[in-house]
Amino acid sequence: MFGLPSIQKLLVLAAIVGIVWYGFKFLGKLQKARAVEAKERRKEMKTKGARPRETRSREGAEAVVETEDMVPCPVCGAYVQARGASACERGDCPY
Repeated sequence: MFGLPSIQKLLVLAAIVGIVWYGFKFLGKLQKARAVEAKERRKEMKTKGARPRETRSREGAEAVVETEDMVPCPVCGAYVQARGASACERGDCPY
């Protein structure tokens, strides 16, 4: 009942283990490349003078960019930033 598996079953098992192994290696490389790209993008933004608001995650590993609050314009209904909104081309714009 619990004898040795056939050679075909062992080969299939080895192939599945190999696929999973190399799949995890590929995902690790992909994650590392994304982290490097994000770090370069943040560095580039700092040199250009653009500065997003950042907070540290619980682990403190990576910076997370916060979202901006938007409010509807009382005149035209278009959504604008809650802080630092600039006037549009309309004459009756409250911002």
